[in-house]
Amino acid sequence: SFTYRNFFKKESTYFTAIVVTGVGFSIVFNTAFDKYWNNKTAGTKWVDIKDRYKAKSRTIVVRLISAAGTGFTYVKQRPRTAAYRLTMMKFDPIVNKHVLFVENKIK
Repeated sequence: SFTYRNFFKKESTYFTAIVVTGVGFSIVFNTAFDKYWNNKTAGTKWVDIKDRYKAKSRTIVVRLISAAGTGFTYVKQRPRTAAYRLTMMKFDPIVNKHVLFVENKIK
């Protein structure tokens, strides 16, 4: 028969067929099981919950941009929990006077 002549008559071909089939099966099985396990344990792994337990900084860094439209900026820190946006009267050297600077987050 065709199958016997091409796959089972020679030992090297038989061995190769067994190894390729075993490797293919293990790849398919592991992929399917990993997908099942990730769906079953979603929300309980460290990757999913670490943001709740890691300490956050008490301050954030913000950029103060000139309201005069010159593009001149200062960088300051403010408390993370502040309910306000930081605004300050600072010196803008481009217009050579004090102007209002407003907060913009640094990305």
